[in-house]
Amino acid sequence: MRINPEFRRNVWVQFTWTRLLAAPLLTVIACYGYLLISNYDYRWLQNAAELIGGGVIIGLLGTRRAADSLAEEVSGGTWDSQRMSGLGAWQMTWGKLLGSTAFNWYCAAIAVLVVLWTSNRIEASSGIGRPAFEVIFDFVVGGLMAQAAAFAIALILMRKAARFRRLTITLAQSCGFLLYFFFVRGGFGAHSPARFRPDPYWPGGTVTWYGEDYPALLFRVVLLAVACAWAVLGAYRLMRNELQYRSQPWVWTLFLVFSAVFVAGFPPAPQLGYAFLALVVLTYAAFFADNRDPVRYRWALQAVRDRNWSETFATIPWWLISYVFAAIVGTVLALSLRGVAEVGAVPDDAPPAFRMLMMVPQHLSTSLVLTMLFVLRDLLVMLWFSCSPWRAKADVAGIIYLALAYWPLAAVLWAMDAPHLLSVVIPVGTGSLGTDFVPIAIELAFALFLFYARWREITRLKRK
Repeated sequence: MRINPEFRRNVWVQFTWTRLLAAPLLTVIACYGYLLISNYDYRWLQNAAELIGGGVIIGLLGTRRAADSLAEEVSGGTWDSQRMSGLGAWQMTWGKLLGSTAFNWYCAAIAVLVVLWTSNRIEASSGIGRPAFEVIFDFVVGGLMAQAAAFAIALILMRKAARFRRLTITLAQSCGFLLYFFFVRGGFGAHSPARFRPDPYWPGGTVTWYGEDYPALLFRVVLLAVACAWAVLGAYRLMRNELQYRSQPWVWTLFLVFSAVFVAGFPPAPQLGYAFLALVVLTYAAFFADNRDPVRYRWALQAVRDRNWSETFATIPWWLISYVFAAIVGTVLALSLRGVAEVGAVPDDAPPAFRMLMMVPQHLSTSLVLTMLFVLRDLLVMLWFSCSPWRAKADVAGIIYLALAYWPLAAVLWAMDAPHLLSVVIPVGTGSLGTDFVPIAIELAFALFLFYARWREITRLKRK
């Protein structure tokens, strides 16, 4: 049987006879010592094995190895030669993803055995142990999801900031670990509410989705499996892009549809407001993940002019697709809420910060339209940053811009007792069309002028 050479190379690098023997030996010594200290409390040993095996070895160290697998090649100068090898995108993806973390999985398998052994001991003493399926599922599916996400984020970041290796890998590792913490909680006890377990934290042990009640544990298992599938698929598609394969954005489009449909299912369903917020967040995320190459954008425009739709879809930015979806959902939601002037009443004696936050639910339809316009303004401004001489720091400039463009200025206007001017800096409808839309129209025109002027300077486009 022919083994993936990339996987085999990583396994030979990760495994040595010392490591193979040291891992189980140290585990036995640690377990025996822990039992002596805890007076043979098997439940504490079980929790410790879950925490160390899942939270540390898989969730923390495993995501680090997955994110670092590509960075090592880039920093060592061997990645370009690997890209020219005969390995396909899928072989390269799982070879690096599973090969670089092989020793972590070996140690995690030992931790799983400890958890299952302690579960049998607990059940032998008339207790309730952890089900074997749940333990293995959490470790395998949750760990693979977190490591694939870290690997995918590392692929994105290495294209944007290859020289900042430590910061890049740490950021990718942190994102993967946070996902593992959110979905699995790394084994922080069997009664953790993040497990969606049917215990006192979850009355009835059910989750309502599209008006139907589903067992909480089943809902959580399916959600984690789907998240793992999306993470692995995302890593594969990003590897295809890295290896210069031509890819149509169908997978990203399906992910947008899935995200919108999923979050809209929570009560009261269908909750288009949740879907709109999710699409807006994905728009910003896709924008910062994009390399934002002006030349590639020019190719897309040229493909549109030539009516080469296959080339157009292959070069269209993902954030533009996200924004179109957000605009469609926002428009439908705004039309459905037309005539709703206000939702709820804010007490006059409420804290100023709370009253400022609750300005958003008033005039919902107008606020939704303003949100779409503000997002478009932000995209144009950050595109201008990307086309400017400081393009290498465009992401940092965009984050600073977003941090300063909203709440600080809104807080100043609120402190000056000028809430009617809030629509100048944040998408809050006040009920006056002139006050709401004239400022953002001016801002949009100015942002478009700046971006187009810089665009013409870089691409040297001529008017027809």
